[in-house]
Amino acid sequence: MSRWSICTLFVFLAVHAVSGSLDFDPSLLENVNVDQLKSNYLPPGLRDTNATLADFQKLLKSKCQKANDHLPKESVNASALSKSIEEAALTLGTCLGGLANVTEIQAEIEEASPKGDLDIVFEKYCLRMPQAKACLKSFNDALLPCLTTDEKAHNAVLQGIADRLLEFICYKNGDQIALFIAEQGPECLQQSRDGIANCLNTSFAGYLPKEFSSEWNLPQLVLGSKECVDLYAFETCTVSLLEKCETITPSNIVESMFRYVRKESSCQPHIDRAKQQHRRALPESLESPKSGSQSSLQLTWTTASLLMATLLARLA
Repeated sequence: MSRWSICTLFVFLAVHAVSGSLDFDPSLLENVNVDQLKSNYLPPGLRDTNATLADFQKLLKSKCQKANDHLPKESVNASALSKSIEEAALTLGTCLGGLANVTEIQAEIEEASPKGDLDIVFEKYCLRMPQAKACLKSFNDALLPCLTTDEKAHNAVLQGIADRLLEFICYKNGDQIALFIAEQGPECLQQSRDGIANCLNTSFAGYLPKEFSSEWNLPQLVLGSKECVDLYAFETCTVSLLEKCETITPSNIVESMFRYVRKESSCQPHIDRAKQQHRRALPESLESPKSGSQSSLQLTWTTASLLMATLLARLA
């Protein structure tokens, strides 16, 4: 997922479309239940904010304007750009909602599990992966005009990560996710949910304002050295929690997912460097020369890991 950045806005704008009609109607924005969305998608520190949907729309418009400050003012219509993203977010929700209905999937899983037919269920949905990628690409196309130069440079990497995540889930037509469910993965996530939430809340502390303001600057959607280390920190924190479950398989699969996605980026050198610096900073009495365990760096989580945390929350 990180910094609670522009992605939070997309969730706010898209969720109503996912749960509602598959026919896109921009007027749906007027009926969005902001209180419900804040409760479901914002961290505890900001759930009691008095922010309205208009405030979040103002944030998005401001981002679009600032991303194009280098262009002549009259050549940029920030209102139109932000409105385009809002509509694209709703379209993304209806697009993905049309490919996979969570309630239907859960019912199919419950029916298939006793028969050992989970692979059949996930093969059905994994065949729709090309359409899912197309949905994401259409949304990304609408997002690009509101990205800064640095964000655009990182955009291809983040898109690649999203694609790799889908490919991991659908490896061999969903064998991994079928195994995850068969080996009590959802139960493991539910058991660890509070712990994962604590990791997220601790990680977000350095990036979130103490109080919400419509003047808050949204962070950059980039995956630099710090973001890479943050992603690794969330990985180690999550995996260590899942290792405490009754079976080790869910932890192994989640760890494999992180590693699979990480290969799409150039994060590993940054992670290795941070681990070395962390080891040097430890007193000798705390170091274990024979131990191959990896130190959990308590840093912040990235925008890229938001996508993964959303997946974990949905599976739970």
